[in-house]
Amino acid sequence: MPEVERRAQILDAVERLLGRGGLEAVTMREVAAEAGVSLRLVQYYGKSKDELLTATLERLADKSIQRWHARSEEQARGGSALSRIRAFLAEALPTDEASRSFHRVGVSLELLTITRPSAAADAYRAHLGALADHLAGILRTEPLIGAEDARRLASEAMALAHGLGSLLMADQITRSAAEALLDGYVDRLRTEIAH
Repeated sequence: MPEVERRAQILDAVERLLGRGGLEAVTMREVAAEAGVSLRLVQYYGKSKDELLTATLERLADKSIQRWHARSEEQARGGSALSRIRAFLAEALPTDEASRSFHRVGVSLELLTITRPSAAADAYRAHLGALADHLAGILRTEPLIGAEDARRLASEAMALAHGLGSLLMADQITRSAAEALLDGYVDRLRTEIAH
């Protein structure tokens, strides 16, 4: 198997383990078992758990940003900045197994970032910064939104998406209630922009 494919196989295994069981599920041995390869091969592609987590996070961050870029580009055709923000918020809700797994990965990496400094934590912070930049860029297409307000509103949207995702995952709200909160937020944002 080519090296690029073998590396992807191992990082896919890390991603699946994170999605199912969070940080504690990821050990070098578990990655080897999940990928169906030897422990020695896993160690060749990542000398430590943190190294594997960092590589996985960087790949996930790239996929996440690409997915949101594609979604917002779809909305851009005839859509306003607010419809693109609404699309981001809808995309971020964990409503199926793939998006629930992605949310678990994000929460796991957030915990890592908060509890111990590491390259994976740095990569997660960089991902959040790139996401905030992307959302602020969308908001800046509205003529009445300045750079400072765009950054503040991007942070607001990210906080809302994360919080609603966690509430939904914890069965504290329903999908329809989460979507109603998103709609209410976008309506309030529309009013704020108009004034």
